[in-house]
Amino acid sequence: MKLRIIVLALVAITLATAGCGGKHREPTGFLSDYSKLVEESGSTLRYMNEAALDRYSGFIVDPIQTRIDDPDGALTDEDIADLTSYMYDKVVEAIQKSGDRIAYRPAADVARLRIAFTDIGKSHPISILPYSSIAGFGIGGASAEAELVDSITGEQIGAVVQSKEGQSKVPFTTLGDWTAAKQTIDTWAKNLEKRLSAE
Repeated sequence: MKLRIIVLALVAITLATAGCGGKHREPTGFLSDYSKLVEESGSTLRYMNEAALDRYSGFIVDPIQTRIDDPDGALTDEDIADLTSYMYDKVVEAIQKSGDRIAYRPAADVARLRIAFTDIGKSHPISILPYSSIAGFGIGGASAEAELVDSITGEQIGAVVQSKEGQSKVPFTTLGDWTAAKQTIDTWAKNLEKRLSAE
């Protein structure tokens, strides 16, 4: 049951870290299998094997990866390292606070969580206003691919591909470029922890 909530939370994170409007991006090759994904909305594809979920009580969280086409060089190596590290720490923290087990070795009752950013957009002041998009992430945006796989066999348990683009740009102010992304990750992690703890 808890694993099902984590899969659902993967959908939430990609929704929460995205701006308004969007379209499906071309598969990046990050997921082990795209063939079972079903369209859930105009910007979300999802698959989940309900029957396999109760097998697992531990989770290996792989380092967050990126599959980003950034021809303009808007993202520096430092930006990418910062955001992927931040995401990883929050995911691990949420699982641990809920009382679930973080695993470091494959085992029969362990699933592997894999996440990759496929697009990240800078944030702007509108993202902190009440009428901006969900979870307070307005002009900036992010897209991701994520999956849960069996840590031994590699069988895909669940997967999500979500892509959205931010709104048109507004004048830049002192708001940090990635502030909204981190605020959104914080909110998602807290929600994940609450849901896991309630089970």
